Amino acid sequence: MKKIIIIGASGFGKEATWILERMSQSGQALGLLGFCDDAPDKQEGHFVGVPLLGNVEAAAARLAGARFFCAIGNNRIRQSVTARALAVGLLPFTLVDPTAIIAPGTKIGEGSFIGINSIVSAGATIGNHVIINHQACIGHDARLADFVQVCPGARISGGCEIGEGALLGTNASTIPLIQIGAWSTLGAGTTALTSLPAHTTHARLK
Repeated sequence: MKKIIIIGASGFGKEATWILERMSQSGQALGLLGFCDDAPDKQEGHFVGVPLLGNVEAAAARLAGARFFCAIGNNRIRQSVTARALAVGLLPFTLVDPTAIIAPGTKIGEGSFIGINSIVSAGATIGNHVIINHQACIGHDARLADFVQVCPGARISGGCEIGEGALLGTNASTIPLIQIGAWSTLGAGTTALTSLPAHTTHARLK
């Protein structure tokens, strides 16, 4: 049985717990050891009935070689905390809901999240520690770099390249063959009709 630690005792942590349970119910041998969190009030006790294990370093000292999923929505913070977890010997674990549809031969990186009823199409490449949330769709031959986040209902068309740490908000979409620059944000409900530069925010105006 694979033993899992979830980093982040908050809303996304609850969601990760739910997907882990769904994976277990589908026949995978998985067990949740507990949650890690840096918050002072989340160092001991329980969260959603699961033990709190202290921060990442404290948990790793007790549970050497355990696998982890970093359930932190903020892409920058997820990158930083993931680096800490890897540095102390924890091993990344990928959560894939049983209802996700993933084309054969698709590459899914370590520590990523593929949500309920999401689709990853033929030839797509998903980096490490990427979040593809519920009912999102990744088109054929799209390439998502590490720490990208695709929020619920977002649609990435075929052949697009999404740079490291970029965020596509709920129901955001792209036309085919464009690029979203690293650490850029495409706001909820916004359609990208052209490539977007790195480190910029593009949102639908009220």
